[in-house]
Amino acid sequence: MTLLQDDGRALRAPAGGDRVGSGPWARWVASAVVPDEGSARAERGRDLARSGAVHDVRVSAGSVAARVVGSKGAEYDVALEAAVVPARIWADVARASRSRALLVSGVEGTSQSIHLAHLMETEHREPLVPPSRRIRSSCSCPDRDHHGTVCKHVAAVAFVLAHAIDRDPAVLLRWRGCEPAEAPASRGEDPWRSGPLPAARPPRSLPPGAVVKRLGRSGVRVGSDDLADALEPAYRAFASLAATADDTSA
Repeated sequence: MTLLQDDGRALRAPAGGDRVGSGPWARWVASAVVPDEGSARAERGRDLARSGAVHDVRVSAGSVAARVVGSKGAEYDVALEAAVVPARIWADVARASRSRALLVSGVEGTSQSIHLAHLMETEHREPLVPPSRRIRSSCSCPDRDHHGTVCKHVAAVAFVLAHAIDRDPAVLLRWRGCEPAEAPASRGEDPWRSGPLPAARPPRSLPPGAVVKRLGRSGVRVGSDDLADALEPAYRAFASLAATADDTSA
């Protein structure tokens, strides 16, 4: 599934500072695509990202595609590609989250969980954010062909992507081919609130003396009888009185 961010409108990274991306996932993506964030090209990329030059951003499994308006008005096609997380690994991670509360929000794509990233890296040898060497970037601009390095248009898309992940961490999961898990329907604002209780079963009447019979012989003698046998007539009398009282009240 391909998701068009903000209906194709221009995306703007926040102004201020020499970095884009505040959460850990966002920061890792920005630095993986643009390793030298202090370079002049990175700075021009930030300017483009903050000016609204990046639009038609489409995120799908393994690919982020966008169009960038250059400083002279020409438009360029940019793509960031990386192999998706193997389905079996994501399935294992999703299962692990059922017994590890710290993973839940990350698997659902509602927070930039460092615990999820750590689990994937250490237990599955599959980084949540691919390293620079595993990200393939391309741009239709002549600047990229001439220098063979990250151009300002690729940098702009990387910074816009980082900001999109800050707004919605599930964007990274979809790029990595990981379908965000759905939160349980019963989960609401109050984590202790459960669903409605089932209807109570109608009361089942017990025969007179049933409790005494269930307890069995007491070993206490009342004359020649066990206490349980001696009490049975009394329980039958109590039951008869209770039935008579119910009939009278009705």
